[in-house]
Amino acid sequence: KLKSNNEQQRLLDTIWHDDPKVVAKSGYDIRGINIYRRNLLANAVRALSISFPTLFELLDSDVSEHISQQFLMLFPPVKGDWAQWGDALASFISNTEVGKEYPYISDCASLDWNIHCALHGIDQTFDQSTLQLLNDCEPEHIFIRFNSNVKLLQTIYPITEIYYAHHGEKSQRNDFMKSAHQALLSPLRSKTVMIYRPEFQPKVTTLMHGEGEFMHSLMSGQSLANALNNVKE
Repeated sequence: KLKSNNEQQRLLDTIWHDDPKVVAKSGYDIRGINIYRRNLLANAVRALSISFPTLFELLDSDVSEHISQQFLMLFPPVKGDWAQWGDALASFISNTEVGKEYPYISDCASLDWNIHCALHGIDQTFDQSTLQLLNDCEPEHIFIRFNSNVKLLQTIYPITEIYYAHHGEKSQRNDFMKSAHQALLSPLRSKTVMIYRPEFQPKVTTLMHGEGEFMHSLMSGQSLANALNNVKE
């Protein structure tokens, strides 16, 4: 049992240190360190492969294992549940060699993480009675509170197509892959991707420009009237 975060960090530093002399001087048993190292890395790779399925489909196994190890060294889990670990992976990958060579993968990682969070989010239902406000109130007095599982991502890459090319209906995956390749070869434009969970399974869609502006306005706390005006502009 670790007594503090500092002790946990010292153990992790020892586990990943390349110099055997440092491990020997640490006071930890070398054989135990090697066993702990293999188990910890295996758990990290397994956890991240579940939370980031698209990312792990895009990366070779040796690359994903290396990234998992480096991420584990810099961002060790602070909670007992591995499913809650990984929120910083997308930004971490953007600064790696593979992330700079293929910059779209960090946005794919962001999408994976938001889908993962939506999948484990709290069940929420729409209050149908609030629709009456559309008849009773002026648009400038109407504000919309969204389900916490709804998220918006701004990207220039076809991450929706990439996601469904790996996780969509098998009969449609080739079409999504072709669309993704074509989009990557075309001029890249900013787009809004929305993650939502209508029932129990998260969904992903790319919004049209006006839809994206509308959703960003509403989710930033603006009134329905302002959101509509922003679309017109």
